Amino acid sequence: MLTHEHERLKQLLARYADGSIGSGEAEELSRFLRDDRYDEAITGILSAMADSVVPEEADAAAINRMILRVREAADERAATPVKRLPLWVKLAAAAVIVGVCSIGGYFLLNDQQQPAATVQRYRNDVQPGGNRAMLTLSDGSTISLDDAQQGTVMQQGGMQAVKTAEGELSYSGQSAPGEAVQYNTLTTPVGGQYRITLPDGTGVWLNAGSSLRYPTAFTGHARNVELTGEAYFEIAKDASKPFFVRADNQLTIEVLGTRFNVQAYADDQRITTTLLQGAVNVRKDGQAKLLAPGQQAVSIGDNTVSVLHDADTESAVAWKNGLFRFDEANIETVMKQLSRWYGISVVYRGAPVKEYFTATIPRNVPVSKVFELLELTGLVHFEIEGKQVTVTP
Repeated sequence: MLTHEHERLKQLLARYADGSIGSGEAEELSRFLRDDRYDEAITGILSAMADSVVPEEADAAAINRMILRVREAADERAATPVKRLPLWVKLAAAAVIVGVCSIGGYFLLNDQQQPAATVQRYRNDVQPGGNRAMLTLSDGSTISLDDAQQGTVMQQGGMQAVKTAEGELSYSGQSAPGEAVQYNTLTTPVGGQYRITLPDGTGVWLNAGSSLRYPTAFTGHARNVELTGEAYFEIAKDASKPFFVRADNQLTIEVLGTRFNVQAYADDQRITTTLLQGAVNVRKDGQAKLLAPGQQAVSIGDNTVSVLHDADTESAVAWKNGLFRFDEANIETVMKQLSRWYGISVVYRGAPVKEYFTATIPRNVPVSKVFELLELTGLVHFEIEGKQVTVTP
């Protein structure tokens, strides 16, 4: 590659990044991006741009993780290698990296005007979810935590629940001897998430469309909670009181360590338990699987529990870190996650979309920005009307 070409490409990418690129220059950049001979140079320039602003977070490995890829249909997987997208799609994915790292100016995450055709298909936009939850007390009464002011929101016996300045729910206090055990339930709606600190100091992050039932005080010989949906746990250590999670009323997780994620949505066929630190024992119908860090237990419908020994733990907890992370996911899996977070309903029209998608996208952007990125593949298109999204090939 000639020196003057490299410098011109670097200049065009910089203008693309700060939004100052003109239409003629955009076409010039497009010609570079369509030419495979410039792939290595473009990747190098992108890496340098990322390193110059966030050297510890946006390295080349991060860029590679962000690049979208697609696979052919499942029945062709064994014989078909990964189909890499054109480099202009890689550039768009790299823009998402910078968005994740909170560095402004990249095309996909700013407010530049959309093409007219896109505007026509996107009749409106849908904003991302946020901290929303309902607290149900033992007597059946409910408290909307969205509307509750900072301070005490519940007092039961010697225990109280406080909404903190950070918008989280925290329990404290001490139950009186002989006091009856009372249960609360924290429920997040579609488009909601919430963090709670249980009476023992255990931290729980609850994902959208989930519920956690727990006692207001752990008074017995064990700490038991019930989960439907998805949650990330950081367990407070107490060797005298083991911690148990009952997931979707099907599977019990005995906690021997501290950090793990459980996904147990009622409308999913599988329950997954992913361990990041410590140890957990996953039990179902007489089976028991002891997990080590980096492993994942999967239960699919029947009575069996299998163990994935090299699990993608980053993907499992991406939601807790403010990201969507898809790893060769079909469009149905992608849309299920989006529907839970954005509160959208999904309609499929036309031939099925058979390709698989890999991407990492921030959860704090409007849904149109997610769709714009996915549409760059040329494999899928979206229409937004109200809260309904139509998916077409």
